[in-house]
Amino acid sequence: MFEAYYSRLCVYAMRYVESKDVAEDVVSDTFYKMWQKGDVEISTSIQSYLFQAVYNNCMYYIRQEVSERKKQQQVQKKYENEVAFRLLDDFNDQDSLIIKEVEEAIDEAIKKLPEQSQKVFTLKRYKGFKNKEVALELDISVKTVEMHMTRALSFLKSELSEYCPVLLSLLLPALLS
Repeated sequence: MFEAYYSRLCVYAMRYVESKDVAEDVVSDTFYKMWQKGDVEISTSIQSYLFQAVYNNCMYYIRQEVSERKKQQQVQKKYENEVAFRLLDDFNDQDSLIIKEVEEAIDEAIKKLPEQSQKVFTLKRYKGFKNKEVALELDISVKTVEMHMTRALSFLKSELSEYCPVLLSLLLPALLS
């Protein structure tokens, strides 16, 4: 049974897991689980049973991968937040003056944007509008909103490049997200 179906099941599994090695592992694991169970009662054809079992194992693998990625992202975000908070805790009065200076520089840079880009940027970043909402508010297309945001972010990046990258990494994500 292994020799008769292994190759076809691997090709089938690759549709879902998109990796030859993982597909081979899934198919091998399917046969191993069947062997472990011993007498398996199959009410359909053996081919249907095997393909369904491989499909189920592929779906299980995908769910596990998604879950693992989410856990890794949560750990990474938690670590980044902890580092940012430690940096903020270490700030003193002089540091807060620097932050104020950077915030003022950001405000000045925003004022230098063309009027329409400034409106789009303000609606998106400060008022939390979605692209579609900005487009409706300003009577422009969503593509035009995207173009203004791209230009505004590019301009701000170049305009604020002289400031300390660490401070910008702390302040800009909050302002630009």
